[in-house]
Amino acid sequence: MALARYLLPALAFVGTSLAQCSNEGTLTISASADASALASCTTYSGSVAIETGLSDIRPDQNGNQQLEVRNVERITGNLTVIGATKLSSLSFDSLESVGGFELGGLYVLAELSFPRISQVNQLNFTALPGLQNLDFGATGLTKAESILITNTGLTSLQGIDKLQSVDTFNVNNNQALQNISLQVTEIKNSLDIEANDVFASGLSTSFPLLETAKNMTFRNCSSISLPALSNVSEDLGFYGNTFTSFAAPNLTSTSGLVFVDNTELTNISLPKLTSINGTYQIANNTQLKRINGFTKLDTVTGALDFSGNFTDVELPALKQVKGAFNMQTSAKFDCSKFDEYESNKVIRGKYFCQGSEDKPGRAGSQPSGTSSSSSADETDAAVHFDANLPAVMGGTSLLVGILQLLF
Repeated sequence: MALARYLLPALAFVGTSLAQCSNEGTLTISASADASALASCTTYSGSVAIETGLSDIRPDQNGNQQLEVRNVERITGNLTVIGATKLSSLSFDSLESVGGFELGGLYVLAELSFPRISQVNQLNFTALPGLQNLDFGATGLTKAESILITNTGLTSLQGIDKLQSVDTFNVNNNQALQNISLQVTEIKNSLDIEANDVFASGLSTSFPLLETAKNMTFRNCSSISLPALSNVSEDLGFYGNTFTSFAAPNLTSTSGLVFVDNTELTNISLPKLTSINGTYQIANNTQLKRINGFTKLDTVTGALDFSGNFTDVELPALKQVKGAFNMQTSAKFDCSKFDEYESNKVIRGKYFCQGSEDKPGRAGSQPSGTSSSSSADETDAAVHFDANLPAVMGGTSLLVGILQLLF
């Protein structure tokens, strides 16, 4: 009986502590006492949300609030802060992993300190214009399933630059962001980079260890480095970039390959590429005069669609184009070698080749000028594909599918 007198209160205390550290719903932090309760947990089983206004935290001289949560190392659910418009600083000094990490509409947030964070399932940062840097410690994030960073004031991605694995990576409309460099070896789902560093020369991107990817889309980049990339299982697209050259020295295959509206591009080098298992499009790259960096390409299973003002195209290893073949340029152009490809059934689909076009068009467009070079099948289907279709519809996959269906 004497033992029970001490044991029962102890068990009650343990039960209370466990209850504080677990919640089937969401723990909402609306005051400092809630933050203190969370700090008593090493692991919190559930999700945590921070209220839009913290009732008992005194604002600073600018009328903003700061929140610090200590000790908790793991949150099994999500950590969410949406619309806390007066929150200028957020710190979790011990947090190492969290399920989802979502920040949105935090317009004065300038300090984000998570010095021990290493793993998240999903990270979504949206509308954080005052946030310029991530304090994620010396190592930072190494594992994530999905990352979305949009409309922030970030000048760099230091803190997530040592990611070793990621499924989906989308970074867009961060006007001060000048560089992205990641150590990932694989993109399991998709990578989308666009509309960053709009007031300077464009975003510089580097993926020195990346070997395989599913979908990759680059827009508005000043340089793109993919030295180890060997395979893209779906689509690889470049739209509206300002780079002058592009090389992927180890790329051997991709499903779709698209270069559209890269107005300063003068050279493409893919010396090991042997197969494109979808659409192959080069359009409106105004400085690209010679297309000669595909020396081993032998198979295109979709359509081949080139338009612009190029003067020479060399595809010396080409053995098969299963889809339509469209080649239109405003420059004087000799189509005879491609006429021979069409005669020898290297080109299996509808064939059109013409130079000296006033307005060279993409697959399915009507020729607009008079030709000084040879052509065939001049009544090709009158369907016009806009270069920005992937931007409107969300990627290159739709373009690939439409072209293959039509031709």
